[in-house]
Amino acid sequence: MAAKKTIASVASDLEKHDAICQERWKTIYRKTDALQKSVDSTKIWLLGGLTTIVASLITLIVKSTF
Repeated sequence: MAAKKTIASVASDLEKHDAICQERWKTIYRKTDALQKSVDSTKIWLLGGLTTIVASLITLIVKSTF
């Protein structure tokens, strides 16, 4: 039969668990921030490309009508 845990051992286990979870959350936040920067960079490139395509199409339409 397993020995009963004392309040002190449970408190110690919770402190260890809390420390591990804090480190995990810090890692998750860092990775999420890096991912957000990557998404923002990709969005800027896509908007730039879309602007170029639209400007090119407008130029072609204007030149073809005259």
